[in-house]
Amino acid sequence: MRAGEAAGAGAYTFDGYLSARPTSYLEGDRLLERWLGSRPLPGAADALVEHFGRFAATRLREIADFVERRENLPRLSDPDPYHRGDVEVVIPAETREALAEIHGSGLWQPDLPERARYAIVYLLNQNGEAGVTCSTACTDGLARILRARGRDRRNREVLEAIESSTPERFVHGAQFVTEIQGGSDAGTNALLARPARDGLFELEGTKWFCSNPTADYWLVTGRVPGAPEGAPGVSLFCVPRLWNGRRNGHRFLRLKDKLGTRALPTAEIDFEGARGFAVGPLEKGLRDMVAVVLVTSRIHCVLASAAITRAAVREARAYAAFRHAFGRRLEEHPLLATSLEELEQQTELAEAGAFATVDAWVAAAEKPDDEAQRLWSRVLVSLAKALGTRQAVERVYRAMMVLGGNGIEERFSPLPRLWRDAAIFEAWEGPYTLMLMQAFRDLVRFGVAGREESLLLFGLGERTTQELVGELAAVLRYPDDPASAVRFGELAPRLYAAFEQRARDELTAA
Repeated sequence: MRAGEAAGAGAYTFDGYLSARPTSYLEGDRLLERWLGSRPLPGAADALVEHFGRFAATRLREIADFVERRENLPRLSDPDPYHRGDVEVVIPAETREALAEIHGSGLWQPDLPERARYAIVYLLNQNGEAGVTCSTACTDGLARILRARGRDRRNREVLEAIESSTPERFVHGAQFVTEIQGGSDAGTNALLARPARDGLFELEGTKWFCSNPTADYWLVTGRVPGAPEGAPGVSLFCVPRLWNGRRNGHRFLRLKDKLGTRALPTAEIDFEGARGFAVGPLEKGLRDMVAVVLVTSRIHCVLASAAITRAAVREARAYAAFRHAFGRRLEEHPLLATSLEELEQQTELAEAGAFATVDAWVAAAEKPDDEAQRLWSRVLVSLAKALGTRQAVERVYRAMMVLGGNGIEERFSPLPRLWRDAAIFEAWEGPYTLMLMQAFRDLVRFGVAGREESLLLFGLGERTTQELVGELAAVLRYPDDPASAVRFGELAPRLYAAFEQRARDELTAA
């Protein structure tokens, strides 16, 4: 029987669908091209973006398909019969290949333009998490907090190792905040960090949700003896996974059986005297973790949600152009054609909003004394994280349904994996309502209720600004009224949608 021929049926192949897949994710992405072109990159940075456009669409796509097969998922090693606690997290060689390619590329060198860095993040995420993009987000956050707070020798050494990584010797990071009793309420963290010799601390306790545990360095929140209750008593530590080449005082309890990001191991870990060193002042640990590390991960989640949506629509369009039903191609049926066009427009809005969110975040970092820009960045990242991640799930699902039964088959296309991964991005680093609460609190705390002109920094465009600003100002006048928070939750999608529309208009006009 010939390949592609079913028993008792004529030959049928999916070659037309498969051949439509690009060899570079830069191809045909006009908004990405315009975003990059609006501020031309130096030659080396431009070449790196081109490289990852091809790598993501070819080898990384193959790796993503391979590592998501059930037989290749991360696992805990069989315990040594003499040392029962010495189990390790085992990941495929293909995952390590992808990690080496990403982290060894120069992605974390400080002189790489931010727009190039986050264009690469966007390209990588078009294959879903794939066992590597959580590592990318966490390493970015680790490098950023070490540049901001890493004054001592040990912190500098870790930063230098990240920045000088090569494919043969790469370094990457992870961040462990969540504990069983608190979830997003990190002020309840109880893991103990006892002072030890030579400025070190020894960590004792359990972390409940530890993604990317094969990383070389872990950022871990903990509480020193005598620290005050709540968030002010939570400090931040950098904990090497290995100490002098051996396991550094920790034990893997189990791997989570998650809905999505299956190729990414997520563990429960007992810390049993793990040695680490403080990152920044002890009393500012949680604030630094949230303001620098978690916000960086939120930016990655926003880009990932737009990237996954772009990938899903590309798959749906390729299938609709190839597949025939009822005498014509799927894309020629009016209802389906309209649905695809609507998805394309939503994808462009998500993409433009993600890129503009990155720009606002970078601008705030470059102008730390600009209070308006800082407020705008904080609020925008919270809105983009909440709305961009939640909307991606529904959009990917709609793309899956274009393929009908083939759309839900795990090995036929990446769409089921993309849908599962999209569902995780809302949960990572703060779910929907938490992000909206943060945006609402920031607007109240920065005192914009009585300064309506400050709200114009939303930059929504002439047609919508006055109406939305008026509604928002009315909500902020009564911040202690529970109804105001509910009303803000209803208003937030309109605010962000207007922002996305303006961002898209500016990019398409560029």
